[in-house]
This record gives sequence, C-alpha cells and structure tokens, in this order.
Amino acid sequence: AGGPRWSLAAESRRFGDLLQGPFADSYPTLVHKTLFLLRWAAARCPGASFVLKADDDVFVNLPALTGYLRRAFRSLPPLYLGRVHWRVPAQRDPRHRHHVPPA
Repeated sequence: AGGPRWSLAAESRRFGDLLQGPFADSYPTLVHKTLFLLRWAAARCPGASFVLKADDDVFVNLPALTGYLRRAFRSLPPLYLGRVHWRVPAQRDPRHRHHVPPA
C-alpha cells in the first residue's frame, strides 16, 4: 500500500534513520551519493571518528574494523579509503554498466 516511496517516507518519519539526496539512486549517480554522504557527515557529525558507506549486501564487522583503523591510523590527518582503479580505460559502450560518455 503506497509503494516503496511511501515505505521510505514512513521509515524516515518513524525512526529518523534515512538520508536521501536530491538525485536518483542509480549507478551513474554513485559519486553524487558518496559526496552527499561525506558533506552531510562533515556538517552533522564533525566529531565522528569514522564514517562508513557500504551497500546493503555487505557485512561489516564494525568492532574489528574500528579496532584495526584505530591501531593503524592513530596519528594521521583525515583520511578517505576506497578502491582506486589505475590505468583502466574508459568504457565507451553505452550498454556497459560502467559506461562513461565522451566528454
């Protein structure tokens, strides 16, 4: 009753645990979602030791991860960890999941 949008709105009203940006949630807008999260966290959680963005199909052992990060990065300035793709040519096939249109 009401569909997914209503369910998300109801979840947000009831628990206040959803953050939604002004863009479609799709693979091409993933960078927007990541930047939106980082800006939101910087503004709303300035004292946070860690911010984690993960997909819903990922299990993260938070105690183990935070323990490792606290030991490994004790004295570093703010740090962003992520996956870096080196020397990967742009995928120009529009049917491909990672399609990048020519500039």
